[in-house]
Amino acid sequence: MDFYRACYRSKIRWDKISMPLPDEIDRTLLRIRRINRKAGVTGALLLVDHHIVQVLEGQPGQVLDTVYCVMNDPRLENIEGIIHEPAESRMFPNSLMFFRDLTDGVAASRHEVLRPLLDHPGEVTREEAYGAFNHFATELQEGRLTNDMLMI
Repeated sequence: MDFYRACYRSKIRWDKISMPLPDEIDRTLLRIRRINRKAGVTGALLLVDHHIVQVLEGQPGQVLDTVYCVMNDPRLENIEGIIHEPAESRMFPNSLMFFRDLTDGVAASRHEVLRPLLDHPGEVTREEAYGAFNHFATELQEGRLTNDMLMI
């Protein structure tokens, strides 16, 4: 099956955030996951400083429709595509929208591959985005393997 992967970074428009950040994140993730379930889209969302970096994967039409929705979100500005390409497989096959808040810097201090996200979130490159998302995809896979082993 042919998949498509899109990744973008954008700056958060704090003046358009209507609730306390934890509530806004929860509400947004619930909505994203509901929409992604219907569309067959998976992915991950990273919150870094005043920016987000998100990867979306699935069938090309559904991924591009989702990107279009993101481009019309009034809470985001300076949206810039990092990755737009066919993919052989999904990085986050079982995650309607993996989320990680990296604003405290702890994860980046432990994992060098995450450092660029905090050092220059508005200028994250394709390679840096892949490095970060691969880190979390591997972490999720290792957790699933551990869970599978515990179930034996």
